[in-house]
Amino acid sequence: MAQEVQNQERLTITFPDAASAEANRLVRELSAMLVDMIGDQIAVVRQKDDNATQDFGTTLIVALGTPAAISFVNGIRDFTRKRNARIEIRKDGTVVAVGDAATNIDVARVVEALRNAGL
Repeated sequence: MAQEVQNQERLTITFPDAASAEANRLVRELSAMLVDMIGDQIAVVRQKDDNATQDFGTTLIVALGTPAAISFVNGIRDFTRKRNARIEIRKDGTVVAVGDAATNIDVARVVEALRNAGL
């Protein structure tokens, strides 16, 4: 991680329904949006799922401090709505949220799930 985040927790974000090229684009856009929106309360790293591909990574690893959780979830909700993308958020391998433009992400429920998962 390029920057340290106090009391950081790591989350894994994927776009399970997107083809590799589309997931790569979505991860790039989401990464930039989260850093712009949350600033120094978040650190993001793109991760490759398959070393045989030439993309930069279709998974986003996010480290954020507890104060940034609500902004993070609001940003994810807005992003899925604008990009019509299905997203999956995991903490320690456990799915804590799934959402897309149609089902929308319940911010309060996801923040509570993150707190229950130790964020």
